[in-house]
Amino acid sequence: MIRHLKILLLSMVVIGLMSGSAFAAASLNAGNTTLAAERISPTVDYLPAAVNTGYQPGGVVAASSILRVSISGATFKMSQAFDICQNVGATGTSMGAGTTAATGTPSYVDITISAGNTLASGTAYWIQDDACAGLGTPLGSAGSGSIIIPGGTLADTVVSLTVDNKLTPGDPNVYATATAITVVNQFTATLSKVTSKLDFATSMKTFVASAAGTALPYTPTTTQSQAAIVITSNQAVNDLVTVGAGGGACARVLAAGDAVKFKITGDLTGISSIKYGTVPEIYTVTPANRTNGYATASVTGDKLLICYSTDATTTAKKALELTATGSTGTSSIVAGIRTAQITITGDSTGNIPVVYSRDLVAAGTASHDIQLDATQYYIPLVKVGTGTETYIKVQSKATATGSNGVSVAILAGDGSSVTYSAGTITSGTPLTITGTQLQTAVTAAGKTVGDSFAAIVTVNSPNADVFGYANTCDTTGCKRIPVKTVYTAGAAQISE
Repeated sequence: MIRHLKILLLSMVVIGLMSGSAFAAASLNAGNTTLAAERISPTVDYLPAAVNTGYQPGGVVAASSILRVSISGATFKMSQAFDICQNVGATGTSMGAGTTAATGTPSYVDITISAGNTLASGTAYWIQDDACAGLGTPLGSAGSGSIIIPGGTLADTVVSLTVDNKLTPGDPNVYATATAITVVNQFTATLSKVTSKLDFATSMKTFVASAAGTALPYTPTTTQSQAAIVITSNQAVNDLVTVGAGGGACARVLAAGDAVKFKITGDLTGISSIKYGTVPEIYTVTPANRTNGYATASVTGDKLLICYSTDATTTAKKALELTATGSTGTSSIVAGIRTAQITITGDSTGNIPVVYSRDLVAAGTASHDIQLDATQYYIPLVKVGTGTETYIKVQSKATATGSNGVSVAILAGDGSSVTYSAGTITSGTPLTITGTQLQTAVTAAGKTVGDSFAAIVTVNSPNADVFGYANTCDTTGCKRIPVKTVYTAGAAQISE
């Protein structure tokens, strides 16, 4: 029995080899070209320059057979003629022809092998759009625009070509599929957040400078809070947006019509400008920006500092700076996190198509974490009046020179704040501030305030060293007021 089975299997192998089709499969080389998403307009179709279509049948394909060449992720041009060509002599020879539909967005073409022609196993053929005039001419290279990438196509889109037998789908002598184009993002960006401390000595109008020699991101001076941004162009993309040499490594440029927009969101009180780059591009923060809670700095393509993916990265990081108005300014900077949204855009005069826009860094990404070099307590309800008084007590265990100074920002009746200097804590001894003192300070400043108001107490000492307590007393007794730490490492906290 086993002997007969071996003979049967051997016979099947011999017959398969004689037929030239057993255990063989057709193959298609579509090139797998990478295409930059930034080349594709949101509204206008894109015509790739060249797509390879080398094809080998897995076995004999007879005359009158119909090859269905399908495309996914893109379309063929309407009424476009295609041939399957064998390269013989100076020009190719058409082995069959077909034409796409005259309307709509054709997704396939049927090519009929012409009378007297046969496709042979293992022989190379090309699917061409130039009537076989050239030898192995890629689709689109003759200017026909035979493949169309729809406007708005995004990264990660894959364009595939498939050759199949229309009449007997899946025929191993015919069926082959391959990736022709992969759409990828050419430009990427990395944002590194900076943490800057506010200086109590200047009423939080400036920063505490970092030690000299610290690399980005850092706080180089009392007015500069510098996050770090790296914008990279992937130069390995086959069909890419042109990026000029510019000033050399990590100082490459786009066209002036292109741009990168830096939108900074958060409280911009006490911030005079947004700056980008080594020799900075400067955007002045306006009163309207402060009211709206965001500002946008748009840097034209010729002022950008882009890294080629092949550049050494020693100079990659560029500053994205929030500049403090400084100690002469009238408003203190508010502690908290500012976020950045970084967007690349195109223009009709640029290298990137008009209306194109894509975030390199998503909205809401932390860029500047501005923290107090002090402790702040929010007192939500200070009450005063006949028989009523509020007592705020702060203690500190800090002993560093210059520490323990106390100031209070009082919310006046017109919505503005009045600053009251409450003195200095003696380490270990409570400092008491009354609601009447705060109300009097508002009146002395020429403003009005009611018998109930809010206040923020700031102590020039680390949060871990300071203790806060508040209560309101009247004829019925005393009630504690929740004391909330306004800002500690990015999060508000109840301190008691």
